[in-house]
Amino acid sequence: MVTVLISGANKGIGRALAEKYLARPDTTVLATVRNPDSKEAKSLLSAPTGAGSRALLLKVESTSDTDALEAIKSAQSNSVDAIDIVIANAGVYTPRAYQPVAEVSLTHLKEHLDINTLGPVRLFQAAFPLLKKSKTPKFILISSIVGTIANLEQIPFPNGAYGGSKAGANFFAKKIHCENPDIISIAIHPGGVKTEAGNEAARAVGFDESFVEVEDSVNAIINKVDGLTRENGSGVFWGIDDTIIPW
Repeated sequence: MVTVLISGANKGIGRALAEKYLARPDTTVLATVRNPDSKEAKSLLSAPTGAGSRALLLKVESTSDTDALEAIKSAQSNSVDAIDIVIANAGVYTPRAYQPVAEVSLTHLKEHLDINTLGPVRLFQAAFPLLKKSKTPKFILISSIVGTIANLEQIPFPNGAYGGSKAGANFFAKKIHCENPDIISIAIHPGGVKTEAGNEAARAVGFDESFVEVEDSVNAIINKVDGLTRENGSGVFWGIDDTIIPW
């Protein structure tokens, strides 16, 4: 049995990842959502499943310091004693924060940092005891190419709030790799995906919509996760085209 924890699993990339993993046999998907009682979230429970697979809906608000901890307790009460893969997918992109650093609202900046940077840390800390019980624990941060610092000059957009929050999250993904020799940890850029947030970001820079189909992005992410080992791929910021993005 493989257990996968996916945050932000009610829509977009998170939803597609949850459905893909559920379709595999002998897989438990711990799907975290803000509102488990919503119609959108509950519909995940009726998604097609492989033999022996199941989904558990868990309430996690990314800004909460306690939700992820309570979610792990709930999972344990449902016979989950180890987590093999944590996919930190939940995030926020606010078009109103699409401004240069000199002008961006500190309220919007704090919101992005709280959700996009601290949210994955909260998730990792809560899941850590069960990750350590896996034979091949993996922590996967769904990041963004706008979080690269080395190539910042090549991304001349006023997205300091979003980009800065992703750069911060990238640091923690790399730090987890450095501090835990038994854990595989990466950041991965999913591409400019045709999700609600992805299309908003595309419109902000003059396009009608993003470029990458959700299914193509998710298939590439899962293929990368499947092939990761500690010696081959951990501690790297990956693109879905298998290129390495400079931190």
